Amino acid sequence: MHIEEDESGDKVPVPNGYVGSEVSGENEIDTGYVIYEGEEKVTEENVENAQKTRNQYVWIPVSNISKFYGTDENNKNWGKIYSFTTSTGSSIDSITGAVPINWTENNGIMNITDNNSWRNPDISLKNDKNVYDMDSRLQNTDTLSESSHEFLAELEEEFNSMIESVEKYGGFYIGRYETGDLSKKTAVVTKNNTDIGDQDWYEMYNKCKTLKNKSQNVETGMIWGNQFDRTLMWLIESGNKTKEDILNSKSWGNYKDSTLKYIDDKGNLTTKNEGNSERIPTGSSDYTIANNIYDLAGNVYEWTMENHSTHYRAYRGGAYDSDSKTNYVSNRYGGTPTSHYEIRGCRAMLYIK
Repeated sequence: MHIEEDESGDKVPVPNGYVGSEVSGENEIDTGYVIYEGEEKVTEENVENAQKTRNQYVWIPVSNISKFYGTDENNKNWGKIYSFTTSTGSSIDSITGAVPINWTENNGIMNITDNNSWRNPDISLKNDKNVYDMDSRLQNTDTLSESSHEFLAELEEEFNSMIESVEKYGGFYIGRYETGDLSKKTAVVTKNNTDIGDQDWYEMYNKCKTLKNKSQNVETGMIWGNQFDRTLMWLIESGNKTKEDILNSKSWGNYKDSTLKYIDDKGNLTTKNEGNSERIPTGSSDYTIANNIYDLAGNVYEWTMENHSTHYRAYRGGAYDSDSKTNYVSNRYGGTPTSHYEIRGCRAMLYIK
């Protein structure tokens, strides 16, 4: 890891093998500090090519780690996840409107109130008809584990490693774009990618791990629920979005009821009108940008590591064929991890080892 400075002189931890952007608008923490994979500098002269060919991430500062995770009486770490509201109250964060979901805390001890509600890290086992993170299923996937017990231990280790990094460095990186090249061996986080859906949760979980390539300095993976919520809180804290924008994301997302201009996969400027459902290439419209993160609201739903019930994984963000008033960016949806649709993709994260 090495330290770089943003435009204001504030320090940013950057993993070795990556560089902070030198492009105006991409090198300020409060408006989205962008890093590019590789060691060649990114400047005004080469940025257009770099955006399409090099994996990119945006720094998400975690200013208060106690709002990010907690530890239960059995010494297990859990992500603190939230819904969002414009109301006020003693349990509501006064700045962001974040409301705890499925957890309480007393004297520093966190308690998950319902083992079948939203939570992470955990496994999704089965419903009445199908099995998911069960031994036979895992043995036919690319996970390192062959049993449910091993997979839970693997997920908890991954979560704890992420938490340790966030505590040490003060934040994490989120994929600048929705994860691309999902049908290929190695995924990407680059601009103008259209291979962003139609894989199940297990496939996307593994593809997000390939983003680190051969780097020994970082870990990559699918975003955790508390990381997704922290990103939304930061967008509000930075002044880029309001509480209202989080609860109705029409003004910054590709939804059925949005109108926006974008660059299609042939390089043509195209208009997507309200009432039409069109999936657009990653990062192809400045309408969808939020602190240098593209398409967080709308376009494709984004699978996360979060669980619900006995057999669901959570996906977030809303999608191009949905209404922004009901499928707003902070909303949660539960789906079976073996299901796959072109409308569901995922968002990656990166942290420094």
